[in-house]
Amino acid sequence: MRKLLALFFALALFGAAFGQEVKQPKFSIGFDMPTYGWVTANENGDVVSVLGINVALGVSYRSYLQPLAPQSGSAYWEAGTILLLDPYIGGGYDYRFSDSIYAGVGLDVFPVHAFLWGGYGLYYTFIPSLHAGFYLF
Repeated sequence: MRKLLALFFALALFGAAFGQEVKQPKFSIGFDMPTYGWVTANENGDVVSVLGINVALGVSYRSYLQPLAPQSGSAYWEAGTILLLDPYIGGGYDYRFSDSIYAGVGLDVFPVHAFLWGGYGLYYTFIPSLHAGFYLF
């Protein structure tokens, strides 16, 4: 009986040490579009997409071509609006330094600008960006 009890405790300790739960980010906040977002993560805690609001009074969605895991990078595409009505599309590359810190570069395209302001609109149609942020658990 003692051997069975000792085996039970050994297995319980082994399971507690190696059966740790995977941390999955729930929110994203940063100098980015989306500025504040809700994260969709896979079973490994890798970020698959982010849907949220941006500082330009709009909505943004970003989807990674491969899940964004810690200490790795992934290309992404994104779409959204600014001022609720002005659409944009874009793409770029993000690198996730740890469980909670990421940074990246991107290029956003505002197709309506080219038509609204004629030749001056082309200046505001393609906008490069540097961005960084945090994932909250």
